[in-house]
Amino acid sequence: MKTLEENIDLELEKVVFLCNAEEGNPGIYEFTWELGCYDLKIEDKYRIARTILTEILNEGLVTLEKYSDSSLESKIETITTDQYDKLLNNPYWWYPCNEILSIELTNKGSGFLDNISESLKTRLYKRWGGKKQKNWWQQRL
Repeated sequence: MKTLEENIDLELEKVVFLCNAEEGNPGIYEFTWELGCYDLKIEDKYRIARTILTEILNEGLVTLEKYSDSSLESKIETITTDQYDKLLNNPYWWYPCNEILSIELTNKGSGFLDNISESLKTRLYKRWGGKKQKNWWQQRL
């Protein structure tokens, strides 16, 4: 029997999360929405989103930023590695209200997107419904 993670294309979703960061992530709450293409329980969406988010943070592909509100105009701080677990384990930060946690793509993350395989590009294209929905992504496909 396959585990939940084996039923989800984690490599593909990692790229989706990075594309979300490049596009201008409005908050980490968006990642559960990104997983809406899978038939998952809500608690599984949060667990998978947290797993992928932790991976891309630990790999240095994104930074985690705290903003005063959803306008993302007033940055409070860049979250340090030792704060990840405390914040990501608190449901408060996974909702689009009050202060917001958002990710920003690093140079390393941009390089990662520049070098994804043709196979992964094809899967991403299919994931987005066979349309080049993201104009900013067209140059990469």
